[in-house]
Amino acid sequence: MRQLISTTDIAAPPEHVWGVLTDFSRYSEWNPMFTGAAGDLVPGGVLALRMPVTEGGRSMTSRTRVLEAEPGRRLSWRWRVVGSAVLQAVHEFDLRPAGGGTTLVQRETMVGALVPLLSPVIATYEKTFVRLSEALKARSEGEAGRGA
Repeated sequence: MRQLISTTDIAAPPEHVWGVLTDFSRYSEWNPMFTGAAGDLVPGGVLALRMPVTEGGRSMTSRTRVLEAEPGRRLSWRWRVVGSAVLQAVHEFDLRPAGGGTTLVQRETMVGALVPLLSPVIATYEKTFVRLSEALKARSEGEAGRGA
């Protein structure tokens, strides 16, 4: 098992952060990990997440299953490669009220036989994972400051 965790304080209320996080049509404007997304944001729904794989703009689309979608509070999804024994990851966003703003806890838990073999890839992925938290903070605070 491998777990990535990023905690970030955002000077915007959870409902606003949720709005930014779930506005899939605007991901390409700010999101370093997912340049696009589409699907049903309900438990059991399927999301198609587009991720860049090269600097030149090539991307891949990953299909995920929504586990939780509680507006203003929590979003999580699961993706698998072949099956849960090979590689499975659960990606979570927890939005916690904190002094008029939000504490974002982003977590990804990876399990399966491939996890130890993918250690160098996961190390690179972790940098983008942290950049996602930072970008969500910047986007949410910027929009909140403009009254968007």
